[in-house]
Amino acid sequence: MLTPVSLALVSLLTPVARPQGEAPERFTQLMGWGGGDPAAIVPAAAEVGFTDLIVWNQDPAYLTQLVQQAQPRGISVYVSLYGGDVKDWKRRYPDTPPPMQEVNAEEQAAIARIEADLKAKTSDYQYGGEPVSDKLEVFTNELLCFHDPRVAEFFRAQIRDILAVSGITGIAFDFFGYRNYRCCRCAKSMALLTEYEKAHPDLAEAEALQRFSLDTLVGVQNDLADYARQARPGTLITGHVYPVYVPEPLYGNRLNWDSCGQTAAWFFEPFWSEERIGSYSRVIAGEAKRYWPNAEGAALIGVYVRPGEFPVKGPERLEREMRAILDGGVRCLQVCSLNDVLNDPATREVFRKFAPQKPTN
Repeated sequence: MLTPVSLALVSLLTPVARPQGEAPERFTQLMGWGGGDPAAIVPAAAEVGFTDLIVWNQDPAYLTQLVQQAQPRGISVYVSLYGGDVKDWKRRYPDTPPPMQEVNAEEQAAIARIEADLKAKTSDYQYGGEPVSDKLEVFTNELLCFHDPRVAEFFRAQIRDILAVSGITGIAFDFFGYRNYRCCRCAKSMALLTEYEKAHPDLAEAEALQRFSLDTLVGVQNDLADYARQARPGTLITGHVYPVYVPEPLYGNRLNWDSCGQTAAWFFEPFWSEERIGSYSRVIAGEAKRYWPNAEGAALIGVYVRPGEFPVKGPERLEREMRAILDGGVRCLQVCSLNDVLNDPATREVFRKFAPQKPTN
């Protein structure tokens, strides 16, 4: 099982827990990943108490409407880069095939097995979250290869276009990871790995692969964050560490972001225990400034309210998860999906209960 290994890692890093009863009753920042009609979504989000919205839609006209609705309500707007954005690559570079990550034959067979199990509704696939069984799990989504420098240039072009829209608060990152949760096996990646191994002869093969893969993953995101700040001073950076990097699930403190969302309570069954949520939250909060003093730790809680499609967390369950996150020291909460929160009255009430306190006149 991979989960106990991850928990063992967390136990080594976990700072001393806060005494029970000292945690505040509310978060100080509530960030929602979602989208939709700005005239409908933004007023509803404001009524609940969301402070920030994160969207994947990069259309300038849409973003202008979103900002026009958000600014008067004191809501910040972030626009996310998507690590598998093949559609926009083909739009920008129609004559150049996108550099995609590759997996080996065993991993490709695992993808076929997962897809068959999902169709038969017998799968324990975690959709990019930490695997829960001994079976090999591979992310079924295609992702661009971050070892190819053209990919970084593609995202720089997106950043320029996003920041050209007046009123955008910042850039977010999502789907920046590896399909097999460890590395990319394309020819470009393997050639660079060989060079890395030659430069680090003291490292064993497995450790060299792990360091090389993590260095690339962290490096490309930090370089893009720096680029965004240089392109428009004052730009803020956020995101979600996803899909999981199994050798170091909570590597987010290495990222030079203003707020780094790391998973504290995943979407799918088996739902995480309050003990695990608290342990992860203590790392997210306690280790947030280990590398970057400007960084704040943010915990992501997964919420889908779609009976028959995904497991549903009821209000009592959600409240326990959020209290465990607060007890762990986290003050910034991210949730995906914002739309599921807003579309369900009972779920909406739970989030209103934990949203930042509205100022009194």
